Amino acid sequence: MKQLYISQLNEHLGEALTEEFYLKDIFMKYTKDKGIPYLHLMLQDKTGSLAGRVWENNIEEEYLNLKGKVIKIYGEVLLNSKKFPEFIGWKMEPVTEYEIGRFINGLNEEETKQYLHMLQKQVSLIHHYGFHELVELVLNGQMEKLSEVPVSLHQAGAYNGSLLVQTVSVTSMSIQIMRSQKIYAYHPDLKINYQEDLLIAASLLFGIGTTNLYSPFPEAEKINEYALLPKDTLSIQLIESYSKDLKCFLSIEDKNLLYHMVQSAYKGEYQKPMIREAVILNMAYTTYLRISSQEFFLTENQQKSGTVFIPKLNHYIYLVKRPNGHEGMPSGIPYEAADHMEADLHPEQQ
Repeated sequence: MKQLYISQLNEHLGEALTEEFYLKDIFMKYTKDKGIPYLHLMLQDKTGSLAGRVWENNIEEEYLNLKGKVIKIYGEVLLNSKKFPEFIGWKMEPVTEYEIGRFINGLNEEETKQYLHMLQKQVSLIHHYGFHELVELVLNGQMEKLSEVPVSLHQAGAYNGSLLVQTVSVTSMSIQIMRSQKIYAYHPDLKINYQEDLLIAASLLFGIGTTNLYSPFPEAEKINEYALLPKDTLSIQLIESYSKDLKCFLSIEDKNLLYHMVQSAYKGEYQKPMIREAVILNMAYTTYLRISSQEFFLTENQQKSGTVFIPKLNHYIYLVKRPNGHEGMPSGIPYEAADHMEADLHPEQQ
């Protein structure tokens, strides 16, 4: 049974270990200096990935057949020449009984239901017939992928269901920004209404192309033919394929406004937003990415406190030392959160 996770192995350097991992990849390599053969391993569990190796004297012929399986590996964790931890294996064998959730990071069934509940609430806020039908066509057609695929293969978005989380979160942020502007950014001479349906539709669909870009964990690979295009183009391509089945009228102007929103979400610096709603979506998406990145590195370094330099960010983060009993955060999303969306969007009705 699995005892230690990859995120904990830094605390067990040099110890003899017997542990279970998902073997994502394995292939033969040779050292640069003397050409000594060894098996390169890519080990994975729900907390991340770890490189490993099996030296020539410990290699068994059947090891190459273990790729894509859960294995038990005997060995130790050492720091390599670049000061990164690496699992040096002495022996490997397949595992037949295991809980896959220990090896794949992602939303559980209950969390997925909660996010889908939120998603449906957000769709229900769209009153424009054309946008509403288009969003339902796309989301229903891609629902299985949307619930499973990661939004990236590294760091904060590297877990199954992260695209669903991103979609719900960015849409919620877009609605809140628009609400704040409507209520508090008062100007006596500016009375132009926001295109609420356009903003919500674009927020729900701007990332949908990612469903074709990545496969879920444990494989978690970029799909080659779709890697040729940027994410905004993938989303527009997918939306366009569903728009042919529309029964409600959606004008060329409305479709182009939607596509402009999708482009602006990803390319705010290059594709200058031409409408306020595009500015809001870009702000929501950018803010979501930055906060998620901070949360990822804060969690990764939660055993530390004070100022910590993060090489991947090339700057520092600050970790507040929490008193005992306050380290955790509640998991899951309460259903009640979705039920307040209508009120959040139309506060004047309260």
